[in-house]
Amino acid sequence: MKSNLQKYSRVALTPWGTDHVIVGLRIIVGALLIYHGTSKVFEGFDQMTAELTQRGWPLPALQAMLATYVEFAGGVMLMVGLFTRPVLLAVIAEFMIIFFMFSANDVFAKKEKALIFLVLAIALFMFGPGKLSDDAHLFKAENANGGNTKGHDGRDQGGKEA
Repeated sequence: MKSNLQKYSRVALTPWGTDHVIVGLRIIVGALLIYHGTSKVFEGFDQMTAELTQRGWPLPALQAMLATYVEFAGGVMLMVGLFTRPVLLAVIAEFMIIFFMFSANDVFAKKEKALIFLVLAIALFMFGPGKLSDDAHLFKAENANGGNTKGHDGRDQGGKEA
């Protein structure tokens, strides 16, 4: 006879809705990145360039443009799940620079947003795009044409029964 703890262990230990959680996180992070990049895209990134110049950063206009488009275009791509991991690598790099270098001397309250973005981007990178993404559809079609559909854990990742 199972103990009460063993009886409910499946409820306590089995993940619920992981694909939907990944999609939700991906959409929220993408939308927030778009929000932060929109004003710089449509109103120019002169203010950001001036701040980078004041701090003595090399190539401030280029860095401002790259950060702006990582946020805006990267946010759009994250929302639909297109090239998710490469986009997240760019987001992780941007927010590592913001947190550890650009805001290194700032009080934590000023740089905590960068840390939150960094942690979420790392988590999403580790989870991957999920089944509900353009990546899943693009690479499933590629796998259906003769590629290996087994993931690193041995489970079928290509939509076919194992």
